[in-house]
Amino acid sequence: MKQLLYLCSGVLLWSCGPNSLTESEVSEFAITYIESQVGGEDAVEDYIAGISETAMIWNNPVWKNKPKTFDASNVDGRVFYEDSIKVTLHDVYMMHDHANVMGTIQWYVMGTNTYYRNFSGIVTKHNGQLQWERFVGADHSQLADGFVWPSTEISGGDQAFRAMRQAMMNLDHDRALAMSDSLVEADPNWASAHLGQLQYYWFKKDVDGLAAAKAAALSKLDHASRAEEHLIRSYDPDREIRIQELRSAMMFAPNDPMIRIWYAFNETDKELARDVVQLAWNRLPQNGAVNNMMGYLYMDHLKDMDKAQLHFELFVRANPDVTNAYDSYGDFYVAQGNNVKAKEMYLKAYEMDNSWTASKEKAEALK
Repeated sequence: MKQLLYLCSGVLLWSCGPNSLTESEVSEFAITYIESQVGGEDAVEDYIAGISETAMIWNNPVWKNKPKTFDASNVDGRVFYEDSIKVTLHDVYMMHDHANVMGTIQWYVMGTNTYYRNFSGIVTKHNGQLQWERFVGADHSQLADGFVWPSTEISGGDQAFRAMRQAMMNLDHDRALAMSDSLVEADPNWASAHLGQLQYYWFKKDVDGLAAAKAAALSKLDHASRAEEHLIRSYDPDREIRIQELRSAMMFAPNDPMIRIWYAFNETDKELARDVVQLAWNRLPQNGAVNNMMGYLYMDHLKDMDKAQLHFELFVRANPDVTNAYDSYGDFYVAQGNNVKAKEMYLKAYEMDNSWTASKEKAEALK
């Protein structure tokens, strides 16, 4: 067998070149690289350095998306907001001058596991430095099905619908209304395009506006899914009708966070409301609206301030551009008796969006 062990000669010359790899160094690189992605802006430089300029990244392929070439200019340090990360490697398969690595990543905030991702990637060495050449990741939260999907064929409809939903869940009513109006105009047969209007008029207690928007949406149900239909019908002045329709909506879209949040808002049994939203949080632990609802349920009704703070903290960290995150955290600090921090949060919210005059008023009311 000695003839097979030509060290740096003959047929095995490739294994001892300047870019050759060993299993131990690949394992150390994979773990260290991923687990160091904490600390905000401090993590950006090493994150970029560990990815090849020609790398292809495919995040959550279950969403029918496509791999993309890595773009370092889009890296935002705010995504590295977790406190710690744990990586478990399941397999490192050596293939000449590159290696395939498979493993699991778990992210933690305040000791709570918030995200769970299975991944597979190819590691190579460029000029003596290990880098990812390919990376595919599938998050546990993204493996969910059972959402309300828009019944429209217009170009960009899915993306616009998701943006409207985000505005609705973040209680950005004016933005949700504007987006809803534009979607109704873009597709006059699209029933769920009216959802932003429905929420706006319901929260504004505009009975006539709500009735008109609901009648328009109901006239288009021939093109809608059952989940869309029951969600539309849930925008009703009668709480019992809202609860009944939302329970039906959850049958057809059991994992949809907006339905569960809207249900919890209307449910008088707040322990049941918590359990309903908890299932959404299990799937989407970074979702701002889900954390916001969980925070208020624990703060106002279940009287667990530690858990309330966890959810408000997650809301701010994972969604630093959402005005409501800071307003909600301000409410938490008021409940804690910390008026200094509360005022800081309220003023931050108003600074981000001057239309949030309620935040300014709450700040001015604090001594």
